[in-house]
Amino acid sequence: MSITLYELQPTRSARARWTLLELGVRYESVAGREVFASSELSAIHPLSKLPALRDAGRPLFESAAICTWLADSHPEAGLIAPSGTWARALHDQWVAFTLSEIEAFLWHTARNLFVLPEEDRVPAVYPQNEAAARRGLAVLDAHLRGREWLVEDRFSVTDIFVGYAVWWANRQGIIANLSSLIEYVERLQARPFCPFEQNV
Repeated sequence: MSITLYELQPTRSARARWTLLELGVRYESVAGREVFASSELSAIHPLSKLPALRDAGRPLFESAAICTWLADSHPEAGLIAPSGTWARALHDQWVAFTLSEIEAFLWHTARNLFVLPEEDRVPAVYPQNEAAARRGLAVLDAHLRGREWLVEDRFSVTDIFVGYAVWWANRQGIIANLSSLIEYVERLQARPFCPFEQNV
């Protein structure tokens, strides 16, 4: 097997798994919390974080890099626009926007909810992070009015990447009143390979 994915659901690993499934690419999965302590993972990711990937022995980390590489290396699937096209620039735009204007705030809250030791947590950041994430989410909501998908109105790896952050925000209850995003999450979850759990 030339591709090995190191993963733990339902973390950002879901993006890489979904991309592989959409591409129809065979891969080996190394999964579970014990992966964090493995020498295999630390040899790929300098901070031993997931997801991480080996493709033909070559190491790669960060879900944006992994998903983009996988889509680029299987162009026949049409999951990403070719480099040098305007649609590819839009992919890069929405990935960067999601990381900086939405996911950074969701992750900051998560770190203070359950990642950091209790004595280091700062609950006062929760409202600030939610307000900042909602500003970014409102931009996506406006863009999706009258559209089903983010780039060229066709499903792509951009939707896998951005969709994870929107689903995460939905799980946190912060896309209420953003009807385009609520419908977007429903479209994502209707796709056969979508790994995003239904809200409970």
